Amino acid sequence: MNTVTRIPLESGVVHVESNGDPLDPLTLCVHGLSANCRSFDRLVPVLAAAGHHIVTMDLRGRGHSEITPPGTYGWDSHVRDLLEIGDFFRAESFDLVGHSMGGFISMTLAAQYPLRCRRLVLIDALGAPEPSALIPIAKSVSRLGRTYPSAADALAYVRNAGTIAPWNEFWDNYIEWEIETVGDTTARIRTDLAAVTEDSADAAQHDLYALWPRIRCPILLLRANRPMVPDGGLVVSARDAERFAAEIPNATVVELDADHYTVLVDPIAVEAIERFLRVA
Repeated sequence: MNTVTRIPLESGVVHVESNGDPLDPLTLCVHGLSANCRSFDRLVPVLAAAGHHIVTMDLRGRGHSEITPPGTYGWDSHVRDLLEIGDFFRAESFDLVGHSMGGFISMTLAAQYPLRCRRLVLIDALGAPEPSALIPIAKSVSRLGRTYPSAADALAYVRNAGTIAPWNEFWDNYIEWEIETVGDTTARIRTDLAAVTEDSADAAQHDLYALWPRIRCPILLLRANRPMVPDGGLVVSARDAERFAAEIPNATVVELDADHYTVLVDPIAVEAIERFLRVA
């Protein structure tokens, strides 16, 4: 059963969706830079059926969560939000599943608050992305901060950008979730460009590689080994993945024939996460 809640955190109001038995072990799923809670729609029912209490959310400034003032974003602020969400569900510790920037936020929480993070899943997030991998991500962000003649035009803009392929119903639902109609027909994306820009700039303040040895819990890294566009770069480089596997004894690395976006719907990725988080 999906229970939708708006949680008033110290930083602002966050849209949260709860699936599975609330008495089961808690798993928080954290989406990427300009994404939303629909990122985990393929994963949620699988983990709920396997005996997990799955909680997804729109980070502040995204989807249906509150847009808070400038200066209220950044990875550390989102970490505090996640801790408050864990407290709301009365969980002393929880599993974390993070995609892209959500993985970096989850890494930060696991390193800073080791007693709160039981297990960590990183979906195509580890170290500094290859520079050319950032180009299609920036193209995806370009959907923000503009208006469209209609909701259908907003959806078509993202679909025709070519960053996500193949396109299917999952991506229709993902984008439609963040579209709102303004006036009679004009549409815009709910996610706030300023929030995304602030979080993107905050990335430069963090040394991801220094986090690796500070994470004590078991880690699963799912690495997408296909670029988002032809001849593009990878978000997790082969070198970083090899180094991570060699240096971090509590880490498992799984290579996937998917890209940074399609990894979210890859059945092998879903199976690997369910197996890693399997309740004893």
